[in-house]
Amino acid sequence: MSGVAHPYYPRDIQLPNYVPPAWSTAELFGVFGVAVGLIFTLSWLFARSCRHLSVLERFTFSWWAVTGAIHMLMEGAFVAFPALISSTNKAFLLDAWKEYAISDSRYATRDTCIVSLEAVTAFVEGPACMLILYAMAARKPFSNLLQFTVSLGQLYGAAVYFATSYLEGFPHSDPHPIYFWGYFVGMNAIWIVVPFLILWRCWARIVSAEASVQAVAPRRSKRE
Repeated sequence: MSGVAHPYYPRDIQLPNYVPPAWSTAELFGVFGVAVGLIFTLSWLFARSCRHLSVLERFTFSWWAVTGAIHMLMEGAFVAFPALISSTNKAFLLDAWKEYAISDSRYATRDTCIVSLEAVTAFVEGPACMLILYAMAARKPFSNLLQFTVSLGQLYGAAVYFATSYLEGFPHSDPHPIYFWGYFVGMNAIWIVVPFLILWRCWARIVSAEASVQAVAPRRSKRE
């Protein structure tokens, strides 16, 4: 194999300008964990001040805060810096993608499908998550519909992400269990399980609200 050695699969892909990450795996996970924990905690404390939010809704509020931050900051960085794999910049966000790309080299090669999915996620779903926070805190009537829509978008993105790799036989993933099951499957499965639960709950609320409207409508018609 010509060019600079790299840790990505398939082993014959050419990344001649690859620059190894400056951050260790432990450092990357440590910073990421602290950041997620901080965002979750602060958003939870804020949600507690919104007395109309139940405990479950507070968890949901914190989820939208965390996922929104990840969408806009991490995935936004991936889209905004096309040369990140060859960058000598030691920024955390860039090195985090170099590490994750071991589980899916499409991030290293800038696969057009991946870039497109991440662009929509970062610049559409990310801001939408922030709008959801406002809607939940301010008790806006569009909160459930917006949560349903964004969750559906997240499920669609996850489905396309896994399906395209499956149809190709997972050639872009390091077969080691940590990278395949831990990074590739485990990290992304979160955006299937949680959005599905939120989607289901919002669907039930929307249907219940519509049923209430339909129940009142016949009474109004009789009076008229």
